[in-house]
Parts: sequence; C-alpha cells; structure tokens
Amino acid sequence: MIESELLKEKYRVQKKLSKESLSIKDYLKRSHSAAKIIAESRGFTLRYIEMPNKKMEKDFNSASLG
Repeated sequence: MIESELLKEKYRVQKKLSKESLSIKDYLKRSHSAAKIIAESRGFTLRYIEMPNKKMEKDFNSASLG
C-alpha cells in the first residue's frame, strides 16, 4: 500500500470520526463538518453538484441509517 503524510492523516481522521460516531449518518455529518472546517482554514470552500437522480436522494433520505 502506498503511504504518504496526507494519507496517514486521512486515515487518522477517519479512525477518529469512526470511533466518535454513533451511526453512518452521524459519521457522514462529522466528515462533512471536518472537511468544511479544513477547507475554510485553507481559504477555499467546498462546492457540490446537483445530482439529477432525485430517486437516489429520496431513497437515501428515507433509509433507516440510525
């Protein structure tokens, strides 16, 4: 496996968030929040595209994720 300082930090943060999270939904919220803070501290913002498949979004929101 290829390792770099960036990947080591990524794995460290993933492990930390995983231990702190109560569910996958909570993990995703924490991940998004951490990414937003890091982006802002580096002077850029996260931008997301609109996905054309609204059925996928509906299925995700109605799924029991915890």
